Amino acid sequence: MILYTWTAVTSDASGRGGSVGVSDDSGRALLAAESCLRSGLARLAYVELVQTVISAHTLNPHYFPTGSGWWATPAVAGAVEWVRYTDQETAGGLRALAESAGWGPDQSDAAMSERG
Repeated sequence: MILYTWTAVTSDASGRGGSVGVSDDSGRALLAAESCLRSGLARLAYVELVQTVISAHTLNPHYFPTGSGWWATPAVAGAVEWVRYTDQETAGGLRALAESAGWGPDQSDAAMSERG
């Protein structure tokens, strides 16, 4: 099953906080992340395609990132323009930035339990 996880990295100077979510629709994921950018609550947002996988050891579901998605930052006039990426290097950089803001794998897995 393909899903779309979204992450909005905070604009707070402390670098803490942000928002994350998961949706079965790319348009809804983009809109959710974009609302954080437009409101000024985030300085960067990205949406990544993920596949659901089941852990063989625990039978718990997990999101397996595909390395493909979109990223955006707010423009001066408040517009948001999404840029498509399809490489693991860009995806890894975006995930590292989110983790440095306090949204590491443990936090995002727990926060993304709700589907949008």
